[in-house]
This record gives sequence, C-alpha cells and structure tokens, in this order.
Amino acid sequence: MNVSARNNPADHYDETHKVGPYDVCTNPNELTLRMENRGELKIQGCALLAFTMLIVLALGVMSILQTAELNTQRNGFDNPDRFFAPTQNNFGFLWLFCSLAMLIAVPLYVKRAYKAALTFTFLRAEDVFMRDGKTVTRLKRVEHLALRESHDPDAKYLYLLHLVYNDGHQMMLHNGYDEREVMNLANEISAFVHKPVVWKS
Repeated sequence: MNVSARNNPADHYDETHKVGPYDVCTNPNELTLRMENRGELKIQGCALLAFTMLIVLALGVMSILQTAELNTQRNGFDNPDRFFAPTQNNFGFLWLFCSLAMLIAVPLYVKRAYKAALTFTFLRAEDVFMRDGKTVTRLKRVEHLALRESHDPDAKYLYLLHLVYNDGHQMMLHNGYDEREVMNLANEISAFVHKPVVWKS
C-alpha cells in the first residue's frame, strides 16, 4: 500500500492502493479506479485497421489496372517514375500516399491504445460518476452495487460487479475469478457512495 501525504496535518490526503487489477485512489471527495490497458486492442480498432488495409489494397489493384490501360494507349509509359505521378496515374499516387500514411498512423494508434486506461471516477462534491472522464450519472442516482456469480465457457466461477443506477441501468465495473477481490472492490465503492452491495441470482 502506498499512502501519500499520510503525515500531512491537513485532513485531506490521497490514499493509493491496489484492489485486483485497479489502482484505487481515494480522498474524502473523490474515488478513482484506474486499470491500465493490458495490451488489448478494441474490436473497433481492429475493424478500422482491416477496413483501411482493404482500401489500400483496392487502390493498389486499381493503380495497376490503370497502368496497364495507359500502357496500351501510350508506348511511352514504361517509365516506373510515372507510376506514382499524380497527373499520369492518380490511383498509384493515392496508393503511395495511403500506404505511407498507414505506416505512420498504425504504430501511433497501437501505442496510444496500449497506453489507454479504463478509469471510473466518483466525485462527491460534484455529485457525479464518470467513466473515462465522461459523466454517466449523478451519485444520488446510484441505486446499489450488484454482484453476480456466473460461469465462463470452461465452467469456472466468474464474479461480475455492476453499478446499478437511473432506475435499473447497469454498468459493468469488473469481472474476475477471485470472489474476495471482486468483493473488496465492491465494498470500497459502497463505502464511498454509501450504497449497498446486493447479491443477484
């Protein structure tokens, strides 16, 4: 456990400790749960990458077809430099530009995705609950924390923690195989928002 400003005479200090995969930072006004990305790319990012590669492939094919068409019309188009010339082969130029852009953009996206973190923030003074900096609901609209016991495809016990708010809306906060770990996280949040932890069947 790493406690900062513990010896500060002021009553307001930040206490940081680990609960399961989350780094939990708490003070009298704020509770923050932060889970670092474990090198997983979201499905939206993978789909966007596949779509981009498909577009680049299509441009490459079209540039080759246009080159072949121009070669049949002009005998002087055998110069390889003209393959990427915008005035001679616009598809070839677009293919080159998009390929270079993808070589730059993809590593930057992967680096950013790996650095991304999932963050839940409870602010008492502002009366808000946020996910990744975006307001989800007011703290007074939080009803309770719901714990459920489930099974994964291998029939292992899996424990799910949801925040229930706004007349039945639910947000998944955590799922894991360690019951005590999930319970500790639920109790940490419950103590801050003053809402009960309820087991659901």
